[in-house]
Amino acid sequence: MSAPLQKPNSLDVRQAIVRYLIDHVDNPSVSIFEVTTAVRKMFPLCELTDWQIGDLIARSAIDAGFAIDFDAAP
Repeated sequence: MSAPLQKPNSLDVRQAIVRYLIDHVDNPSVSIFEVTTAVRKMFPLCELTDWQIGDLIARSAIDAGFAIDFDAAP
């Protein structure tokens, strides 16, 4: 029996972002669009806006020493 989907909080999202960055540590830069898309797939019920998620991504990436691609959705 599967667990019901829950709405994540910003800490859940930030932890997912950090895991994504760890999994992609060989990349010198991180794409805001790509990580936002990955977060939306992990947390379909996330109520944070793309802007809020992008802010969390940028802060986490800067803390981890990544360059950031501030790209927009196609």
